[in-house]
Amino acid sequence: MSKTLREQLSAVLAEAKSIADAAKNEDREFTADEITKIGELKSQADSLDTQVKAADDAQQHMKSLLASTAPAKTDDEPKAEVEAPAGAKSFGEAYTESEPYKQLLKSNPGGFGEGSLIALPKVTVGAKGRGFKADPNPLSVAVGQLQPTRLPQVDLTYQRPLTLLDLVSTGSITGNSFDYVQITSVARNAAIVKDEILPTDPASALKPLSDLSTAIATGKVFTYADGYTVTNELLADAGAFASYLNGQLAYNIRAVIENYLLNGTGAAGQPTGILNTTGIQQIAAAGTDPVKIPVSIRKALTALDEVGAQVTGIVLNPADAEVLDLMQDGNQRFYGNGPFGAGPRTLWGRPYVTAQSIPEGTALVGDLSTINVLEREALSVVAFNQHADYARRNLVYVRAELRAAQVIYKPAHLALVELGTVAAA
Repeated sequence: MSKTLREQLSAVLAEAKSIADAAKNEDREFTADEITKIGELKSQADSLDTQVKAADDAQQHMKSLLASTAPAKTDDEPKAEVEAPAGAKSFGEAYTESEPYKQLLKSNPGGFGEGSLIALPKVTVGAKGRGFKADPNPLSVAVGQLQPTRLPQVDLTYQRPLTLLDLVSTGSITGNSFDYVQITSVARNAAIVKDEILPTDPASALKPLSDLSTAIATGKVFTYADGYTVTNELLADAGAFASYLNGQLAYNIRAVIENYLLNGTGAAGQPTGILNTTGIQQIAAAGTDPVKIPVSIRKALTALDEVGAQVTGIVLNPADAEVLDLMQDGNQRFYGNGPFGAGPRTLWGRPYVTAQSIPEGTALVGDLSTINVLEREALSVVAFNQHADYARRNLVYVRAELRAAQVIYKPAHLALVELGTVAAA
């Protein structure tokens, strides 16, 4: 059986990766033959990628044709849901390359007048389980991956900084809620014991007993949404509208998820955030001198190591990250990368990220992979102008929405650290 276009593309990418791995493992540059082969593989990959996108578009066109006899909806707000085409590079392109949006432009070649009816159905622009994360390019350097050497004809572009949502785990959920067990504390008492324990032996000779303190928590789905008012002219310009969605939609949805992931109260229709979760370890500040920030963090690493936690990241308020970046020795040399460095942002070998939502003077340290964001409905966009005032003003309402549950499986594997940078009230 012949390979599909996607299988052929995967084979080409795999061959390219094997060449790169061979050069890296042998600590050498590419040979002349390898450079030629890489060029050929790049051409093949571009051609196959174009064919895959064309096949996907054809599939969408066929679905549209088959559905053309279905009765039109008369509700004020569109109810249908459409999947965005595969292969879109961004959230904005996923929407502007969708069939409903393209049909809207086709049916209004002169733009949208005051009488134009705009009722675009919901278009899913994210893959369930990672709707708020960027779509990785298989040929690019992975986010956060360090490049020790510069190889010829390899584009080492600047990678966007990591965020909290890059370090937590993501997935999907099929229901609206579920109960789960949280590990709130750990007591490990494993030891060597005698082969025979006599009745006269002291209690210390008995076989040890370890213990896990647990609590029942509920992972409930919440709806994260944001709305935008745009002009008809902006909606009609695919490129500008895609850029607008990328700049506003992605940032705002990520920001609201991050905020409630950290600060949710668990009441008034909010999930319970990390800062309000029982069982998370509390580490006091080692002092008020800024140089003590790394000391406080190091104490948290020890406390987490004692319960077997693998620390995967540190979250700081931008103001505290600034204090770290500006720390200097007695000769005014920066301890870190300095203003012209492009190296990783790490503290005790762990990456640290910034989050506006974490309070200044507090750091989150721990195994961030034990925090899950589980999507019930992937990120989607809907647009309509069924509003008297909007119709008169040539405006359109665009709404982005994502439904997800946040889960914190092991609070004991997380620690909140006082940094001493904010004076007590």
